[in-house]
Amino acid sequence: MQVLVTGKHIDLGESLKQKTIDLLQEVVLKYFDHAVDSHVTIEKCGHFTMVHLEVHLGRNIILRTSESEEEPYTALEKSIHKLEKNIRRYKDKLKAHHTNHDVSKEEIAMQYVLSDNYRDQEDQEPQGSAAIVAETTTYIPLLSVSEAVMRLDLSGNPAFLFKNKSHGQLNMVYVRKDGNIGWVDPEGNKKLHEKK
Repeated sequence: MQVLVTGKHIDLGESLKQKTIDLLQEVVLKYFDHAVDSHVTIEKCGHFTMVHLEVHLGRNIILRTSESEEEPYTALEKSIHKLEKNIRRYKDKLKAHHTNHDVSKEEIAMQYVLSDNYRDQEDQEPQGSAAIVAETTTYIPLLSVSEAVMRLDLSGNPAFLFKNKSHGQLNMVYVRKDGNIGWVDPEGNKKLHEKK
């Protein structure tokens, strides 16, 4: 597994880099021998150090965690511990999904990153649309709702788009402000109207 360690507003010594690589490889390879790569960002934020871990296990399976502490080594250990806890919790489901995964049922889509220039103009009306600053191909997997919630939890993202196994239509799960998980299912709306 390839591990990239970068520092942001902090000078990383060889000792911290090597400890990061060793701990991450030990934890990930204990559960998955097919992990592709990972990226670790260690960032200084005031008096705290933030450690962001991102592990790419395979096609569209990305695990992310972040932790902050005053000391970099403590933040690293907390983040690694959180990652291992998530891997342990979902290990069997991830392995089953990896072996039963049918790539032909995934949908390929374009993913865009838009500039946020409109945020700088508080008093002005936005002129046109935001500029595209990056684009890439992404995959929308065919999953059950519980599998999508697992992927959402592992990714650390606020939302996750997927094709619902029960009807093949696009659905989304997301983290609500109250901490619960929301589920958007346009097909469910059609079923509601059919009953009336």
